Amino acid sequence: MLFTFAENSQYCSAEEFYSKFANLVWNRLENRQTMCGIFGFALKKPVSMAKVSEVLEKLEVHQYPQEPRPVGGYGAGVAILADDDNVVLNKVGKICDFPSKCLSETIRIREACVLIGHVRMPSPQFMETAKFNETAQPYMARCHSDLTVISAHNGSVANYREIRDKLGKAHIFESEKVELIDSEVIPHAFEELLQQTQNAEEALYALFCVLQGPSAIALLQLNKDNAFLHFIHKGKTRGLTIWTNNAGELVFCSRKEPLMEVLGNILNDGMFREKTSVAYHEDVGLKLCFQLHLR
Repeated sequence: MLFTFAENSQYCSAEEFYSKFANLVWNRLENRQTMCGIFGFALKKPVSMAKVSEVLEKLEVHQYPQEPRPVGGYGAGVAILADDDNVVLNKVGKICDFPSKCLSETIRIREACVLIGHVRMPSPQFMETAKFNETAQPYMARCHSDLTVISAHNGSVANYREIRDKLGKAHIFESEKVELIDSEVIPHAFEELLQQTQNAEEALYALFCVLQGPSAIALLQLNKDNAFLHFIHKGKTRGLTIWTNNAGELVFCSRKEPLMEVLGNILNDGMFREKTSVAYHEDVGLKLCFQLHLR
């Protein structure tokens, strides 16, 4: 069956029609979207989990006057690279009024050098399943040997079902136990692109091109012999600031204010400077790749 799309009046397949329609809807709703918050770091000296929890708690309730909702409140999570190089993943859904506080009670690790964190404000279509841990982030893909990809995503992926269908059954999606969440296709898609290109920067560019919808993404790539921290920003989001220093360390957060309140001394003592800063609802496209040399 063929469909026509009003913007150009051309005939297209059902798959193409629904993809274009989804893009149109998301673009028109962009100014009213409420999105999540991401936060993390790659440091040589560990940060206490008490400090991490404090950042997440402040990020969760952060809200500019022009925003309809705060950054989080519907889930929280952290992915920690442990000393044995295994990834420890802790996350909770909307199980209480302040999920980041509930999250802190589940974490047994006392400090971390490499961490990705997330506070969730789901799109309206995903509100009903927000109580489940499986719908909270970060998400981890480990479907290929010697490769782990962890992601934290702020935004919306309009073509997530199309991406999922192309990935096939070899990929296991945690959220499918409840309802497939758009954010979970990101680490799996990147994992597949890495296998195809065998090059981190090429895979990141390909991921940037394939994702439809506004997004700010942090991706931790762990191979047997190396590690990378990647970032994508596309369209209008809650914002993203990345700080780096000459020691090869890195800190990032959707909002400057909560980060500076809690970890400002680490930035000052470590002589960090802003590598890039995207303001709230600033329409910016970027992709950055950092290889980690922290041990």
